[in-house]
Amino acid sequence: MAAGQPGRIPLPVGDRVEQRGRGLASGLQEGEIRQALQEGGRIRNVLIVSKCVGGAVEHLAYLRASWRRDFLPLRTWNDRGDRTYRDLDRLLTLIRADFGFCGCIPVYIAGDPDLARYKALARELPVAGPLPPHCGIDLQRPEAAPPG
Repeated sequence: MAAGQPGRIPLPVGDRVEQRGRGLASGLQEGEIRQALQEGGRIRNVLIVSKCVGGAVEHLAYLRASWRRDFLPLRTWNDRGDRTYRDLDRLLTLIRADFGFCGCIPVYIAGDPDLARYKALARELPVAGPLPPHCGIDLQRPEAAPPG
């Protein structure tokens, strides 16, 4: 994309200039991460939030990168939606092996009071419905509640 295209505003991102029609993307895409890592960027911090989607637990990584300011969710191609994983091992492999992050990766359940320390995430993650590990269980019905 040429910097002179109408409607395009060059935005500085680290040592790079990023082109977006409506500001920065709402998250980080794998391609952007790989390119920035090759250019000397690094992942500063990672956390994972687990939540129920349908009847299954899904995991979403939030990354804090050196070329962006806040914790941002991992997003799908073209920034269409959050890139969630049902297999936590696959997500951890992506973060550790592909992105080279070696630090601690806390895993929170959506609605965890400890998420309040990440102010932007606490506002973004409303809790509705069952929480892991009770996905697919109607906790309003006593006979459906897990034993114990």
